[in-house]
Amino acid sequence: MKTIKNILPAILIALMLFNFAHAQNSSGKSDDNARIAIAPVIPEELMKMPQGAQEMLLGKMRQMIGLNGLSAMDDAPLFIMNPELMIISSDVTPTTPVLYTYNMELVLNIADRYTGNVYATATQALKGAGNTETAAYNSAFKQIDPRSGKYKVMLEKGKEAIIEYYNTQCDLVISRANSLAAQKNYTNALALLNSVPPVCRECFDNANEAAAIIGANMPETKVAVTSESNKPDGDGPVYSSLDAVDLGDNLYLRYKNGKNVGVKTILYFELINKNEEDVDLKIYRIYQTMLINEKGDEVKIDLMKIASKEGSNWIEATLIPDVNTELICEFPKVKEVKYIKFFIKENIFKFKNLPITN
Repeated sequence: MKTIKNILPAILIALMLFNFAHAQNSSGKSDDNARIAIAPVIPEELMKMPQGAQEMLLGKMRQMIGLNGLSAMDDAPLFIMNPELMIISSDVTPTTPVLYTYNMELVLNIADRYTGNVYATATQALKGAGNTETAAYNSAFKQIDPRSGKYKVMLEKGKEAIIEYYNTQCDLVISRANSLAAQKNYTNALALLNSVPPVCRECFDNANEAAAIIGANMPETKVAVTSESNKPDGDGPVYSSLDAVDLGDNLYLRYKNGKNVGVKTILYFELINKNEEDVDLKIYRIYQTMLINEKGDEVKIDLMKIASKEGSNWIEATLIPDVNTELICEFPKVKEVKYIKFFIKENIFKFKNLPITN
């Protein structure tokens, strides 16, 4: 495998040096990287909700952020939109079919990811009913109007507080980035510096300088790629066998096969745990998993499954020692898979020219 030079610093620095005249937070959608970025997140205490309900709530928050002139970046490093959900009452009828009903209160917060400090908030009462838990939650979440004035006020207040934060706490932002870089977490260090909006001129300039220093000291990054025969080529990451990629921590990923079923292309991998104990694996940003089809077009993933778990945003599964665990990626149907790229444990992996059965 040929070593791929790390061009991330140059790209990030170029983005941050973009013309100030087009970098205000009132800029259009094409300017997302120049806007204040807020990550809509589902906190751990709400992950007990059905996956479909989590996705709808995330979608509402993304809309809300985007419609109010901010950038809804799911991996924004510093500021988040964090929901709190209080179930005031719930009921499950003994009828057939069963009917689930919920009476709840939703609180949305604009907060600091590191400290938890809340800069703005908005509250809404919700009621939902449905034949499944997911349907009941979703009927409630459909009542959330991202264009509502209360959310506009919340986000405007949050934007003002974030700008003030960058203008007064810039040294802290740069210190955190340098600390991440010292831990060799270069990607997150540069992402943190890149989050400074150009509207905060002095902090933006200082972040540029810090990013340039970190970028100059970054080592080369290698990306695991399999060859046309599905075997690793070159001197990249360690492999457990000729066709399994080393994910680190004695975890390995191997491509098995792929097939077209109806309107979907389904790719089958297996995860291998070579540890003596169970390992909990979490995969975030599933929605950024993509493949290149026969036309050279990017095709984003619909769903990822690991054993009995599935998701399109994040997924968590327990891997048992020496027991191969199936990982499945579902995409809209394609004729060929030129390559697939996905993120595991903050690393990018690519598998080239995967055979599929039509």
